[in-house]
Amino acid sequence: MYSYISHLIWIVLLSSVTPALAQDGDASGIELYKNAVTAAQLHVKPGKTDVQVFDENDALKISQDAIGKKLGDFTFLNRGGHTVHLSDYLSKPLIIEMVYTHCPLVCATETWNLKEALKQSADVLGTNSFNVLTIGFDTKNDTPDAMDAYAKRMGVKLPNWEFVSADSDTVKNLGKNLGFSFSPSPSGGFNHITQTTFIDKQGRVYKQIYGMQFDSKTLLEQLKNLIFNIKASEPISNFKTAETGSTGITKSVGLFCSAYDPKTGTYKTDYGRLFGMGLDFIGLLIIGRWIVVEYRRKPTRNYQDHA
Repeated sequence: MYSYISHLIWIVLLSSVTPALAQDGDASGIELYKNAVTAAQLHVKPGKTDVQVFDENDALKISQDAIGKKLGDFTFLNRGGHTVHLSDYLSKPLIIEMVYTHCPLVCATETWNLKEALKQSADVLGTNSFNVLTIGFDTKNDTPDAMDAYAKRMGVKLPNWEFVSADSDTVKNLGKNLGFSFSPSPSGGFNHITQTTFIDKQGRVYKQIYGMQFDSKTLLEQLKNLIFNIKASEPISNFKTAETGSTGITKSVGLFCSAYDPKTGTYKTDYGRLFGMGLDFIGLLIIGRWIVVEYRRKPTRNYQDHA
């Protein structure tokens, strides 16, 4: 009898634990998020955590103060369990997001929306022109296998996007470099600032984007500026690039002919813009030549002063 009552109590207790954040309003990724929540329930292990107070204003200040600072080099494990270094990804502009894999909603939404924004404009921006790094900061649970499973649940297939894990010291020091703040939550999991960090080719923090819902133009504009070496104060039509010669010319043409389409939320290459400029240039040459010819054909006349 006692055994029966004991089992009944356990069933009641377990059934009362409901994932409050399991619902999601994004119809395009609802199955993905359901899978993420299911996986979260399997990964979460109850236990005592060192709960800290998370101040959003302090977290935002720390994040902003990191802009312009150069990152150190850090060692990670990729999904195959092999050692990689942050410097391996810094030869190109780099996007970094910090997540924990059993996060029920926020991290999954952030990764999903980042993926959607990037893949829609990959043809114009070029997947070989930038890197993306997703780093698990829950060092007890975010193992190489967990990061691999997370990447598959998110459906990330971009060849330049890697998911890595690290030890606690690495995560702590990297967080300081990136201006990323997090702390254990009383209800389990973590409180953390939701930021996507852009790193330039010199390894400096270039820009912070906040939230799990991205304004595609804002996000892609930052990446475009980094790829084409455009300063924030310069117009987007500036032809200055990091390379010289044919490579620089090709990038300049790509930069000038790419335009943001608000209907689709993507960048598209529109060579009609360059073609139109070419026609305008030819038209100016024709008009200029006609003026020169007419000027030369005009007879020279001497006017006498009859005063």
